[in-house]
Amino acid sequence: MSLTNEQKKTVKSTVPILKESGKEITSMFYKQMFIAHPELLDLFNRTNQKIGTQPLALANTIYFAAENIDHLDVLTPQVKIIAHKHRAVTVLPEHYPIVGKYLLSAIKDFLGEKATPKILDAWEAAYGVIAKVFIDAEKELYDELGPDEHDKGFVPLTIIKKEEIACGPIVALTLERRDGGKMHNYQPGQYITLRIKKDGWFHNRHYSLIEPFDGKTYCVAIKDEVDHEPKGLVSNEIIDNYHVGDTILTSFPAGTFALIDDAKHHLFIAGGIGIAVLSSMILELHKRNKSNFATLIHCVATREHAAFVDQFRSILSENQYKLLCQGETLVKEDLQKVLTADSHIYICGSIPFMNTVEDYLAECGHPSSQIHIEVFQPTLSVIRDAVKDEAKTKSL
Repeated sequence: MSLTNEQKKTVKSTVPILKESGKEITSMFYKQMFIAHPELLDLFNRTNQKIGTQPLALANTIYFAAENIDHLDVLTPQVKIIAHKHRAVTVLPEHYPIVGKYLLSAIKDFLGEKATPKILDAWEAAYGVIAKVFIDAEKELYDELGPDEHDKGFVPLTIIKKEEIACGPIVALTLERRDGGKMHNYQPGQYITLRIKKDGWFHNRHYSLIEPFDGKTYCVAIKDEVDHEPKGLVSNEIIDNYHVGDTILTSFPAGTFALIDDAKHHLFIAGGIGIAVLSSMILELHKRNKSNFATLIHCVATREHAAFVDQFRSILSENQYKLLCQGETLVKEDLQKVLTADSHIYICGSIPFMNTVEDYLAECGHPSSQIHIEVFQPTLSVIRDAVKDEAKTKSL
């Protein structure tokens, strides 16, 4: 399956349209597809659909693919991130023809008379190439789970512990498997996906694993989101209505966010619940007797909102752990005090928080190749200088 040079030129000619109106096209696509195939809603986070981050992420994916249609390999890092998320919610090869059908329909409807057969044929061919890239990447991830087909979907895990670990509230859930099957290993920085059923529909959300794997259990931190609009449906439902002894559908660990093993210094910067993503990494370094190579800066509203404080204070020195709260804000000088040329930086928090940190690091001249971010929403929805959107986002 390949594109002719003429088809590549045609696809590239649509890049300005995608940059200006890509989100409008993908919003039309999702609306049409979900009307025809409402069962596919089970694969998506409805909050991301409602606030527009999912359509924007898809628009950016299409935009970057079109712009780089001659050398799609440059998108490999983004493909890996998306493939992990697709595997986590059980996207399958048979879903891709459905997506292709309604994506082409949305392009045709949006362009109207400008949707010539030449453009539509080129995009049909391009979509086939792009889809194969994702299908192949996702097959590798499914294969890593072994021959048991049951493990490639959602399996019921039992809640064996539920405790409030910080104000918010932030609740830690510990899960174990009781059907005799395998609990799959994971790397610090990865997440599991929890699926609940509410109002007749399945709802999914990714949650970062907060401890290194003990061979038996998974532990995640969940923050109540009553102050958000729209409210966090999955998180709030789990906190309010799931209890010790209950089972919850879970897909096995996924994600590309990981420690750089040969780094000489690890700088972790968290905003609020973003500490949940970084926690297992810090604890893993301690487990390897390398916690002296770590520095943590955690920004929270109050001391009571800071999770894992006692744990971190027991393994990090006063110089290694800075907690900013009660009106204290992170400034560039905080980073300059701890940055070295060898620092690899791991950032997680709200989008404005991460934007600020990345801007500070850019002003400090720190190499972008040593900056690693994990976001709570579709990754390609937080890119600056891509598809037009009102949200402030970062550069690729």
